[in-house]
Amino acid sequence: MSRMNNDSEAVIAVNRFGLGARGSELAAAARDPRQWLTQQMVSPSYGASRFTTVAAFQQFSEYRQRIRDQRKAPAQNESSNMQDKGPSGAGIAPAKVIRQTQRALIFDGLWQSIMSAEPFSIRMLDFFSNHFSVSMTSIQLNVLAPLLERDAVAPHLFGQFEDMLIAVIKHPAILVYLDNTQSTGPASRVGKKRQRGLNENLAREILELHTLGIDGGYSLGDIRELARALSGWSISRPRDKAQKGFVYRRDMHEPGARTLLGRRYRDGDVEQGEQMLRDLARHPATGRFVCHKLAQHLVSDMPDEGLVDAMSAQWQQTNGNLGAVIRVLIAHDASWREERQKFKTPREFVISTLRALEIQEDSPPRFLRQLHRHLRDMGQAPFSSGSPAGYPISNRHWDGADALMKRIDWANTVVAVSAQSNKSALEISSRLFSTQLNGATRQAMERAETDRQARALLFLSPDFQRR
Repeated sequence: MSRMNNDSEAVIAVNRFGLGARGSELAAAARDPRQWLTQQMVSPSYGASRFTTVAAFQQFSEYRQRIRDQRKAPAQNESSNMQDKGPSGAGIAPAKVIRQTQRALIFDGLWQSIMSAEPFSIRMLDFFSNHFSVSMTSIQLNVLAPLLERDAVAPHLFGQFEDMLIAVIKHPAILVYLDNTQSTGPASRVGKKRQRGLNENLAREILELHTLGIDGGYSLGDIRELARALSGWSISRPRDKAQKGFVYRRDMHEPGARTLLGRRYRDGDVEQGEQMLRDLARHPATGRFVCHKLAQHLVSDMPDEGLVDAMSAQWQQTNGNLGAVIRVLIAHDASWREERQKFKTPREFVISTLRALEIQEDSPPRFLRQLHRHLRDMGQAPFSSGSPAGYPISNRHWDGADALMKRIDWANTVVAVSAQSNKSALEISSRLFSTQLNGATRQAMERAETDRQARALLFLSPDFQRR
């Protein structure tokens, strides 16, 4: 392969598959662009910022206890202004502690993306986090939604899809969001006594969104059978001694053998549902559905059929090993066509811009705190899609006139914040695109009245907006 080809592939590697070049990433990728990507196939690490689902439930337990105390002695709590003297932070109202945790988790996730030396890993995390979308619609989900991607998605990012699927479906974020915590089999002990019902939401979304896809060949009967198998999959209650998150409640589980997609599953506890999920993860329709969606996310809204075929075949050969499937995608020539077919989502645009500017932690704090608001204004706030289907991945959802105006406003804001950078707009463009920058874009930058204006033109150019 020639040096020019390497330059071209390096630009594709850092922009299409990564999150935009930061520092000397383009030069590093140019040595071997495809190897540069495969070396990043490791699960993201959160280090000192690690906050777990178990810790969240302990925090929820404290919050609920303070609410109960307030109801029992409203006058006393009013006089103390609901001050929390427990381990969640002396002198701070418990609801405020949860809001602080939420903000810390969201900002840390954004900051990890901006600073990451393994951007391809982060891009894969973004994909599967959106694939198993959970929105922050309650005080619990404000914290649990970000923890789903940390505790259930990230550890299995390049392992077996079935392990990720089971970890996700057992995570309290999914169980709460899709109303499974009270799902009770009619023939279970609790069902007979209280006439509590079965909830099919989780089972329906697993089949339609997470595994087989809407055209995957399942029936209403399959939804009901999977829902029965997942009855009793619940979470810690406030009165439980151990606040550990996922809890299997046998007295709510529908007893009996199940049949899913023509296969019979013997009577059992949590293992019955787990085996169903493993078989769904290995199903050819799941492989096709997830591989097509992954190629759409990374390469094109209408991905090459040969690429999807190769990925799907590898899925079947490895029972859904994500690392093996992604290596096929990296190796396939259809992934490296020079035409930039994907329009960046708001999240991709914001993160790639901040990486290009090499924003540091000592940037104006107010600007960094407002990242979440900017993403919300552009229509892609973290964990706020409002649907189990997640945010759209096709271009047409992000390139409307109003959306583009908001990008222009934000680009002008960010170049003002970074005006003191010691890198000129043309130096930044070289670090991002080497010699691959479009001539019209370069000419517009050279004619700009100020370097600040030249930066805005760069970030709003087709070269930067598309990957």
